[in-house]
Amino acid sequence: METQKLNILIVEDDQGVRQTYDLLLGDRHPLTFAANCFDAHKKWKKQDFDVIFLDISLPDGSGLDILRAVRKKNPEQIVIMASVIQDARLIVDSIKLGASDYITKPIEKEVLLRSLERVLQNRKLEWENSLLREKVKQTERMHNGIVGQSLAMRNICDVAAKLKGTQTPVLLMGESGVGKEVIALAIHKQEENTLRPFIAVNCAAIPENLLESELFGHEKGAFTGASQARQGKFIQANGGDIFLDEIACMSPTLQAKLLRVLQDKIVEPLGSARKIRSNFRVIAATNQDIQAAIQKGRFRQDLYYRLQGVEIYVPPLRARTEDISLLVEHLLRELKPQFGVRHFTRRAVQYLMKYDWPGNVRELKNVIENILILHPDEVLDERHLPLHLKQSRSGRNGHTTMFAHLRDNLKSFEKDVIVSALKRYRGNKSRAAKELGISRSILYRKMKALGMEAGEEC
Repeated sequence: METQKLNILIVEDDQGVRQTYDLLLGDRHPLTFAANCFDAHKKWKKQDFDVIFLDISLPDGSGLDILRAVRKKNPEQIVIMASVIQDARLIVDSIKLGASDYITKPIEKEVLLRSLERVLQNRKLEWENSLLREKVKQTERMHNGIVGQSLAMRNICDVAAKLKGTQTPVLLMGESGVGKEVIALAIHKQEENTLRPFIAVNCAAIPENLLESELFGHEKGAFTGASQARQGKFIQANGGDIFLDEIACMSPTLQAKLLRVLQDKIVEPLGSARKIRSNFRVIAATNQDIQAAIQKGRFRQDLYYRLQGVEIYVPPLRARTEDISLLVEHLLRELKPQFGVRHFTRRAVQYLMKYDWPGNVRELKNVIENILILHPDEVLDERHLPLHLKQSRSGRNGHTTMFAHLRDNLKSFEKDVIVSALKRYRGNKSRAAKELGISRSILYRKMKALGMEAGEEC
């Protein structure tokens, strides 16, 4: 039960029931009594109450009329209905009008205290979630749709902001499902011209024999089935950005053609002698180890150099667990039109924060959507979570495993950021340190701590 003092109004005409309220609550909270509708109206209009206990049958009217008036004045007011009538329709009507709970007489101590505790906990949860929702909205506004408060995501947002007004190619790297397309779109939205096109192509989802036509376009009759001319994605992206997801899945032949287009910004549709100029910025993404692909001959090194104007590593969700509460609230808001207002308790979110999330944000969204489908409850706690989340290795081993993951991934992320800066400035540590916002001496210390040689650039 909450230990805070609550200002409570009891609307009850029966003297014996009023005495019961006084006996059960009087030593815990200040109580104000009203014996009828007229008296209740006067008191709640003059004074603010944390909770109102409201009898349905009163000498001069119905408690439901008071409920309507109270909720009209203050939609957040906690009202607990009380009645000797155990009618399901009456209970439903009360809840529809905004009652927080419904208890029956004679009033039992455990039932009364449990009801009061439950509605207060729900109100506290709603308040916490309203703060979280506002934080999510603020984060989205500041970062063009990117949701996250971790240092890693803030650094990514800072880099995205610096790309405003440039045509510099961007290469996003990270595991599948971390949100690379969201970041690509945020980079695109940095520009003030909202009419600039953003063209997204998933290179892994389109068969190789169709991807060339998809990217470059074709003329009528260029190949079997080409019954009409089609404009390619590079031409559609003229004046804007083209997002090439899973770029490492592209065949070597197509990589060579892509390199030529990126160098010259000239597109030749299949079956055409025309050369069409298109001014676009390319934002590419991959979940593969590009360096390993280059060494194995699966990815052209010259294409990699063309794409790596700015490299951004997006860490996995397990390495930025502080983002999970914001992401959960963001996803609940996104799914609200389909499932209505829903809340996760703090304990449920703690379980979500302990799980490894091998599928990252994409997996988190699928899990939340499945929970909402299977459980209609407005408040969702750990009982509603899938069993594998509660029995995960991170959950069983506690915070030790979670923080070990976090430390390892943050070190890897920090090293990637430093290497990227050194590459851009050809090993010039003074310029790299300036871009990173640290002194040259701090850069040396960090490189030493990360096991990097003084002359290491990549």
